[in-house]
Amino acid sequence: MTATRSRREPFRPADAQPDVGAALPRSPRAPLPRTLRGRATLAFTVVTVVVCGVLTVAVWVAVSQYLLLQRERTTLLQTTDNAAQVERALTTEGLPVPQVLAQLPRESGSVSLFVDDGAWQTTSLLLGRDDVPTELAETVLGGTPARQRIAVEGTTVMAVGIPFPGADRAYFEVFPLTELDRTYRVLSTVLALAIAGLVPLLLVIGWWVTGPALRPLHRVAAAAEAIAGGDLSARIDPRGDPSLVPIASSFNRTAAALETRVRADARFAADVSHELRSPLTAMMGAVDLVEGAADGLAPDGREALTLLRDEVLRFERLVADLLEISRADAGSADLAVEEVRLAALVREALTRRRLAGRPTARLEVPAEAAEVVIRADKRRLERVLNNLMDNADAHGGGLTGITVTCSGDTACVLVDDDGPGIPPAERNRVLERFARGSGSTRTRTEGAGLGLALVARHVQAMGGTVTVHDSPSGGARFVVGLPLHPVP
Repeated sequence: MTATRSRREPFRPADAQPDVGAALPRSPRAPLPRTLRGRATLAFTVVTVVVCGVLTVAVWVAVSQYLLLQRERTTLLQTTDNAAQVERALTTEGLPVPQVLAQLPRESGSVSLFVDDGAWQTTSLLLGRDDVPTELAETVLGGTPARQRIAVEGTTVMAVGIPFPGADRAYFEVFPLTELDRTYRVLSTVLALAIAGLVPLLLVIGWWVTGPALRPLHRVAAAAEAIAGGDLSARIDPRGDPSLVPIASSFNRTAAALETRVRADARFAADVSHELRSPLTAMMGAVDLVEGAADGLAPDGREALTLLRDEVLRFERLVADLLEISRADAGSADLAVEEVRLAALVREALTRRRLAGRPTARLEVPAEAAEVVIRADKRRLERVLNNLMDNADAHGGGLTGITVTCSGDTACVLVDDDGPGIPPAERNRVLERFARGSGSTRTRTEGAGLGLALVARHVQAMGGTVTVHDSPSGGARFVVGLPLHPVP
């Protein structure tokens, strides 16, 4: 005897099977990570979660189908055996139906029903003919074994019917599916928790895995940043990475060509500046000679001589600045590092300006910075201070104050002027060579734009920084930060 499913028979417990897709964790919409490592980690996590989600669904379907088929096979075998025992007992032994049904071996919670020519017998006071679907009963009484999942008082059960041959009789047995539903819930909970717990673990693993993979890019970025900062000798070491060798080779060749070009241009500028010093010396001598007889010149001649002397002096300062910055570009790093009392050096610079008849300003030195000693090149530091004070006089409406401070492992010199200030968009550009601020007195005053560039080069050579801010008085404030540790 073979058992077949009726048309109304569902093979999968739809009400007991949770939505696996709904169990997957859903995070709120958030902006994507901006770093390459963050995006790679996120992509790794998303792909792995999707793959694991697909595997989870596959595991759920396979396991749930297997458990359901096993349960159906067990119920069918037991019902078939019990139906054969009922038929044998009624035919050969002549026992009454209730006694036969009571003697049948059943699992806990199952109910046996017997129908004979429309008369139903049951072993349960709670489940009877009204609980068996009409279509299922008609199918079985029509001679076709069938099974169907039904709900009895909110509980899902499996009803299996076996017809008796040659008579309007059939045996039904109803099996509880509570244990199967509990197994489904446990399985779905475990799979959902596994997916939810997998996300943070994958984020950690992805971050750890992408670190070594992206480390070559960090070396490329470090080398490019070093070259942008003025270290033309920076190169990329591929460290035996075949994928990095082409990039490193191309980058190193470009950097070497750039270094050669910059060094050549710097040497050319230095040579030109050096060669200009001889005619400048001759010109200054000629101007001095003419000034010796200036009393005999007409007023227009004396005025022209004064203008000529000013221009020659300006040209001499320009050549000196150009020569010094060209030597720095060419790689001349003749640092003479020594211990320098910063406050005392600033005070000496202001004293020399006062003795030379130049305008000075107040000096503020807090108690914690009065005895600060740094290791720096004294000549370069004096040039930095003089250039900043000259810049304040020439372009910033006059020097208003100098402050020496100390914070942590950095000593700072703050130089304030009384000018209109420097817009934030131009604060980095004014430190470049031949750059002058726009929209201020800086465009209407003399100067080649090399003074602040020399300040930046000298401070950088000593391991410090130069930044531009707003002065409390409304002008510009140049902040020179120098490390307290020895300069390498």
